[in-house]
Amino acid sequence: MYRISSLVYLFIISSILIVSCKKSSNTPTPVPPVTSAFTLTSAAVSNGFLLDAYKCEAKVGGIEKNLPLTWTNPPASANAFIINMIHYPNANDSSIISSYLELWGIDKTVTEIPYGKANAGPWFIGPNKDLNVISYTSPCSAGSGTHTYIITIYAVSATPASLPKSNSLTVTYPVLKAALSTVTIIGKAVLTFKSITP
Repeated sequence: MYRISSLVYLFIISSILIVSCKKSSNTPTPVPPVTSAFTLTSAAVSNGFLLDAYKCEAKVGGIEKNLPLTWTNPPASANAFIINMIHYPNANDSSIISSYLELWGIDKTVTEIPYGKANAGPWFIGPNKDLNVISYTSPCSAGSGTHTYIITIYAVSATPASLPKSNSLTVTYPVLKAALSTVTIIGKAVLTFKSITP
């Protein structure tokens, strides 16, 4: 009698374990939520190259029309944005930098800089490449070959207090970079493109 009871007991335990294993194997593995990356794009760039229509923009009153910029999925905790655009005149020397656009004081609700509106938005803009006019500088490299330009948008905790609350010739690339070190950069997105000069 004892032997039979033991066998029944073992059978019951084995059945429970088998059912338990089957249930656990059918339990779906939790999948982490997919988060989209903070991204900067431009309708002026196709397959990594600047479209000809946006090269060497004509100056009107010394001001050139900026290429359009759009960004998506910025960090939710960002309170402002800062944008700069640079070019290395000598591809073999990254210590020499030409700055083509400096924007700051961009509100966290803004998602684009429309074509030709860099000088007309509710934000502030710095000097052109030659540091003599408040304006964007259009890619128009004199040397023949392929030239690389880099646009970076920074999602920041706040607009740096050291930057003026107006357009200013004094906010050069080094000044903007120094100001960025005084706030928290929550995230950034980069758009790199090439422009060919015959």
